[in-house]
Amino acid sequence: MYRAIRDLFGKPPTHNVTSTEKWVSIGGGLMLIGKGLRRPGPLGWAHLAIGAATLYRGVRGYCPAKQRLEELREHRMATPQPQPPARFKQR
Repeated sequence: MYRAIRDLFGKPPTHNVTSTEKWVSIGGGLMLIGKGLRRPGPLGWAHLAIGAATLYRGVRGYCPAKQRLEELREHRMATPQPQPPARFKQR
């Protein structure tokens, strides 16, 4: 349990969120939290949860989803695309 908490609140491996993204995430997260507090029920809880996650992303400056997408993009760019078979013989 201690390790999970340390990993959650410890220093992120890298900062992969730009300054603009941080401020937009903080502002959007606060807006969603405020909206969730005003709306009772499951939809309000969803706004609270998404707002808290977005605020956490902005404050921490690290997004694991963004890092995973960047890794997938780099992997896709590094591997050569297979050539489709030729349908016609070239003379």
